[in-house]
Amino acid sequence: MKLVLANNQSEEFTSFHKDLQGTEKIYDYSGYSALGFYFQQGVSDIINTDTWRHARDYKGVYINGYLSTPEIAGTVATVLDHNGVNYVNKEMSNVLSLSKLSSYAKLARHDVTIPKTYGGAAKAIIRMIDKGIVKLDGKYVLKRADADRGIDNFVFDTLDEVKERLAGQPERSIWLLQEFIPNDGFYLASFYYDELKFGIFRSMHERADGRKDRAHMFKPKGGSNATLLQPSDLPKTVSEESFKAVHAMNRQIASVDSVYDPSQNKAYVLEVNYNPQLVTIETFKEVRQKAFLEGIELL
Repeated sequence: MKLVLANNQSEEFTSFHKDLQGTEKIYDYSGYSALGFYFQQGVSDIINTDTWRHARDYKGVYINGYLSTPEIAGTVATVLDHNGVNYVNKEMSNVLSLSKLSSYAKLARHDVTIPKTYGGAAKAIIRMIDKGIVKLDGKYVLKRADADRGIDNFVFDTLDEVKERLAGQPERSIWLLQEFIPNDGFYLASFYYDELKFGIFRSMHERADGRKDRAHMFKPKGGSNATLLQPSDLPKTVSEESFKAVHAMNRQIASVDSVYDPSQNKAYVLEVNYNPQLVTIETFKEVRQKAFLEGIELL
């Protein structure tokens, strides 16, 4: 079976592709918003929620009509490369990452430790939940793929709460649904020109606003919960996974957010930011600016 992808799913187009194949169906014709994704360390997959076929069920994929959805199309190409499935057009190979969705595809492909993650358009995630494909233990972290600084980032106890949040979202808005990793805070590892220059640890505290759906996020203005760390102060696995992550993304200047589970001595990468935030973030601004100036002389 082959797969043809395009955004136009009008009756005219779907009927055309059905009639074109006649009685012998050669390919599925689906839209990008129907595609769900799964990522974990070393594993990536595509779930076509129109047919419930997976990436390796296809012998070839035609990635077409993607100008309005380049992020999902690029993620498709990365996952197909990872799974050894042929596709055209190859211009999507090693495409620029525009959100966390394609970032996770690249991290999974390069064997970076990440939380178990489902992703795609809101429509696809709801379908995967209803089909019973989403299998995560404990709490559920839901985040909009193209947001940063904790915007549209929530934690829920049930999948019904997840579906309620996704209901009414634009059909093509892209989200990630992840397992919650128990932790006592977040690590940030900052790289300038491939060198780990410093780290920051943000400890977890009870939120003043009492929001249960934001209990996993605590970044108060002024950085009252932030501690500056030297590279040697970071847990070894945090440094190692962060280094793997920046190389997976081919970024020489980046900061990697991760959580550390001491019970397993494992670090889980959450995000690879390309912006060193020299202006807008006040916390340890002098340290950020010093690392930038020292590094740029080597460029």
